Amino acid sequence: MPFEMSRKTLDSGIEVITLIGTLTMGSQLQGLEWEVDAAVKAGQKRIVLDVSQVGYVDSAAIGVLVACSGVAKNAGGDFRIAGVTDRVKTIMKLTRVDAVLHLDATMEGAVAAMEPGAGAA
Repeated sequence: MPFEMSRKTLDSGIEVITLIGTLTMGSQLQGLEWEVDAAVKAGQKRIVLDVSQVGYVDSAAIGVLVACSGVAKNAGGDFRIAGVTDRVKTIMKLTRVDAVLHLDATMEGAVAAMEPGAGAA
């Protein structure tokens, strides 16, 4: 089942990419990479990926998430994943990717962590 993706910029300048569905191997994952790359090339270096409506991620998707994080960080920015469901969080813990990616329980928490002076890593 493919996923849906939308992108918006908050008043604070933070770019939010919202995903709905399941993140599994396929050409659509490349679209997510392109979306993050396009945001960074446009000067947007603070990106939050809202996965609150994602029920499952496979190993290919985890690889793409790590790559997207790297794109933002290599540009001097920050990349956070917000709204991780219990199932997705379990997968990320099992693969130990939670040690590499910034996972936030809520969109509000992710945005607050990116505000100037918040000390986001």
